[in-house]
Amino acid sequence: MTRLQAVGIMLVALGLIYALLYAAWLRKRRQHASAAIAVERHRTEDGAAAAPSLHDERPATVVAEGTYVSTTTAENRFERVTIGGLGNRSRATLTITRGDADRLVRIDRQGESTVTIPAARLVSARRDKGMAGKVVGAKRIVVLQWRTEDGDLYETGFLPRYKADVDRIESALWWHSSDDQSAHDAKPTETEGEATP
Repeated sequence: MTRLQAVGIMLVALGLIYALLYAAWLRKRRQHASAAIAVERHRTEDGAAAAPSLHDERPATVVAEGTYVSTTTAENRFERVTIGGLGNRSRATLTITRGDADRLVRIDRQGESTVTIPAARLVSARRDKGMAGKVVGAKRIVVLQWRTEDGDLYETGFLPRYKADVDRIESALWWHSSDDQSAHDAKPTETEGEATP
């Protein structure tokens, strides 16, 4: 076998490997297509996560700077969702707006599309030490579990820059978590007082 033939065989083999990887990537995108409901179609291009406007009439319960970790399937916390760049880590600003059913949670990501989670789709919120390649020493990552129209469950992680923001985020989301609806019905006055900015 000549050197030219060996190079040709190697190029063909590499082409097949890349084709298989691309096919697997396309299949993964089709599996996670339902997660696209959380992605807004614009990107933040100015080099910093977009902060909420000071003239926004809707009162923000919580605004926190930090890192968008990723979005994964609820069944496998290491299976990143690729559609809409949901698996890409980036600097971000998280805003929780009380009274906005269509956009309870908004995550403006630097250089990526904005992620929104309506109140009706939020299933639960919890703390965790890590997810999809990002591990921290304490349970500081806020993991939001949400459901699509098709019933698929996904989890989105956000790591606040400041430790105190973890409690503020959890407190604001507790009211809307469907796991805590019975508690919400039992203590409406106390919760409303805690969530008012």
